[in-house]
Amino acid sequence: MVWNWQIWSLRSVQPWWVIWDDPELMNDTLENNVLMGDAGDAREYLRQVCLKEEADAMEDGLQTKIGSSGVRLSGGQAQRLSLARTLCHKRPLLILDDPFSALDRKTEQEIFKNLQKEAEDRMMLLISHRLYLFPKLSKVIWMEQGNTVVASHEELLKEVPEYRRLFEDQEGGVQDEA
Repeated sequence: MVWNWQIWSLRSVQPWWVIWDDPELMNDTLENNVLMGDAGDAREYLRQVCLKEEADAMEDGLQTKIGSSGVRLSGGQAQRLSLARTLCHKRPLLILDDPFSALDRKTEQEIFKNLQKEAEDRMMLLISHRLYLFPKLSKVIWMEQGNTVVASHEELLKEVPEYRRLFEDQEGGVQDEA
C-alpha cells in the first residue's frame, strides 16, 4: 500500500515543532514559507524574528522568491524565516536546535525576548552551545559523560565545575551574569 500524504496533513497532527540549525525552506515566497498554506499575516511573525524590515526591502517584499532551500537568503535570514514559520504554527512544544547560530548577539537577544513572550504557554527546549542566554531559562539540562543534571543556571554554576568554566570562558559570560 502506498500513502500519498501532503506535508500539511502530517504537520497538523504534530504536538511539537523542531527548528534545526540548518533550516528547511521551500522554493517559494517569503510569505508562503511562513504561512505554509494557512491564512494570516506573515509580517507579524517576521517582525518577531527581526526579519520584517529586511523582507520589506527585498525587491518583491513578502512575495520575493527565496530559491531552493532559501539559496537567495543569508544563513541568518534563513534561520529567522524558519523561526517565523514556527511561531506562526503554534505547538505545545518547541524544540530549537541552535536556532541562533548564524545571528549576531544583539539580534539573537531581541528574538529570544520575543520568543519568551510568544512561548509563555508552551514548553521550549533550546539546544545551544552559546550559554549566555541560559541565565534567562527556568531550567538547564546539562549532559556530560552519561550524566545528566537538571537545575537552574545559578544551581549549575555552583554544582557543576565544567558548566561554570564553560560559561565563564565564553565571551561575556561573567559580564552578562551581573
